[in-house]
Amino acid sequence: MIGPPQARERFPRTFWTANTIELFERAAYYAVASFMVIFLTETLGMRPTVATFLNGSLLWGLIYFLPIVSGTLADRFGFKRSLSLAFTLLALGYVVMGNLHRFWPALLGRQGAAALDYTVPVVLGILLIGIGGSIVKPCIAGTVQKTTGTRATIGFGIFYMVINIGSITGRGVSYFLRTKLGIPAIFFPVATVFALVGLILVLFVYREPEYAAGGGTAPAAPRRSVREALAGIFTVLRSLRFVFFLLVIGCFWFIYVQLYNLVPLFLRFVDPHAPVELYTLANPIMIVALQMLITRLVKRLSPVRSIMLGIGVTTCGMLVNILPPLLFTDIGRKVSLAGFAGLALPVAGVFLIVSIAAMALGEMMSSPRIYEYLGSLAPKGQEGLYLGYANLPLAIGSIVGAPIGGMLFESHIVGPAAAGHAPHIVSMWLIVAGMGLVSMLGMLIYDRWLQYEKRTTT
Repeated sequence: MIGPPQARERFPRTFWTANTIELFERAAYYAVASFMVIFLTETLGMRPTVATFLNGSLLWGLIYFLPIVSGTLADRFGFKRSLSLAFTLLALGYVVMGNLHRFWPALLGRQGAAALDYTVPVVLGILLIGIGGSIVKPCIAGTVQKTTGTRATIGFGIFYMVINIGSITGRGVSYFLRTKLGIPAIFFPVATVFALVGLILVLFVYREPEYAAGGGTAPAAPRRSVREALAGIFTVLRSLRFVFFLLVIGCFWFIYVQLYNLVPLFLRFVDPHAPVELYTLANPIMIVALQMLITRLVKRLSPVRSIMLGIGVTTCGMLVNILPPLLFTDIGRKVSLAGFAGLALPVAGVFLIVSIAAMALGEMMSSPRIYEYLGSLAPKGQEGLYLGYANLPLAIGSIVGAPIGGMLFESHIVGPAAAGHAPHIVSMWLIVAGMGLVSMLGMLIYDRWLQYEKRTTT
């Protein structure tokens, strides 16, 4: 007699706990991401080049480079302890950033906040947030990997979806409280509360993950020391092909990081009261709505072709921003959307939403395939080592691209405007989009290189 079919095995509780923790961490981060450079420039009076360096090179650089080391430490001390430390650092960092005007003048014995240099406390806050964020990444991804076993693909699909749900949540809550309490509120209480909820979940709900069925009973590779983790950089960088691929993809991420550096600065130039977090919502909304569809559409393409297509779509999305100054004499003129007078945006803002949506499409086509392809570049037996450095292209794009975005804003917008001249909007966006063309050309060269290697080895 044939019994009833077995129900599909469910993901363990720790998997869902880890995803919930990730949701709150991402909600905290994206509550502040779109307004970080605005806070540094408008509220604290920093130059755009300084603000974009602190936001991109320092903060994003820490978050995407330090997992090389923090992941090794997490393996040694356990995910639960590491996550407890991470969320403590995150909460402290957000508290510092949200209370600069309260404690920094008092600490210096100054009355009022006018003309104060906030660089020291900002760097402190960013270090806390960056180090904390770099610890969260390998712990949560490692938990997902351990608890999904043979269903890792769907597990990471859920994980990616949760990230973007957290992004939408953080931006939405940030907008409503920022408009009532001011920009510092995005750090304290908004991001701080999200981080504290994550900490509570870690302390009282999260359990150290065990390997799921089919996922093995021991780590795939022996634990490495911090020295070995750093030495691994030199190991992977000996591969010329790997280095070339990192640099080419770094050019792609150069464009993406402008979404949180150059784009907010430009939006506030066009509209001093622009709700930047609502504009950038186009990115996670598109991903949540269309990621599975886009994945199905491009899965028949080779990873290289899919990445090239994604870079091309992202580049076209950035080129959309050259149209307003070419088509309209006043890019700041408000136009009503869908016939609703109350829903009016500047002309340049409308095009920016289209640009951000197109960039999201490009990200969906390329980003998952980048990580997939990085593993295939590794020599046999070194897949784990190479994938440990999968975030290096984003770190490169952030460290280099963010301050360049600030420099472009100063030289093409602020400088001409201060001299009474028209801003050089078209040339600014052409330079940014040019990095996409460089990346596409690099991928084309890389593809030819691969084809040549295949012909010569067969």
